[in-house]
Amino acid sequence: MKYSLNVVIDKVFPAYFRDVARIQSSEANYASLLYLHLVKAGYDPGQICTEMYTANLVKEGTRPDLVIFDEGIQGRFNYYKDCDKRQPNTQLKLDNLRCVVEIKGGSQQHESGLGKYFKDDPLCKSLLNDPVKRKKTQNCALAIDVEKLGMWAGHFGDAGNGRDYVFLAIDMKNPKGFWPDRIRDEFGKYCAKHQVCLVYYAQGDEKFWYYPPSSSVKQVPLM
Repeated sequence: MKYSLNVVIDKVFPAYFRDVARIQSSEANYASLLYLHLVKAGYDPGQICTEMYTANLVKEGTRPDLVIFDEGIQGRFNYYKDCDKRQPNTQLKLDNLRCVVEIKGGSQQHESGLGKYFKDDPLCKSLLNDPVKRKKTQNCALAIDVEKLGMWAGHFGDAGNGRDYVFLAIDMKNPKGFWPDRIRDEFGKYCAKHQVCLVYYAQGDEKFWYYPPSSSVKQVPLM
């Protein structure tokens, strides 16, 4: 199926979030559920990859939660084709990559909620001069994931090259409550700064929020 971010936003995410509303699970399981909904919407399993290897693409070697490629790609996303080091898959990935998704929100955050990240410095700016400590500080996890997507955009190409980067925040029901509006808006702006789309869903809501990098925020009903 030909990749389109509009199709993912308008057709895939509403059905996906209807299922997310019913379960409390891990980020890995939410990624697997998104994989399932993409396939149900018509994407070929061979053009979707969870935990794609990137060590042969970027120095940091971190793995995106989910990646969508062009239709027709032969979906083998190992370091090397057929695990043969004489057949690197690097150029195949770069030529066909269309969308990178990072998911934040899972059962490990149920008791305290994502709100624990937002007390004083939600973007962890105070630790920008100490990147090692910042990377190890749990409260910085959200901002670092956004920056990670921005880093990949720098390596792989941004929307101008036909590629999209999505920060998918699943705010699970928890005793601390959901994201305040000001925090959601602040992360929307931070994502835009890095050429990243923010998609935010508060578990049980009848809509989700979509922040495109270059246009106004939208509320999309689950219907």
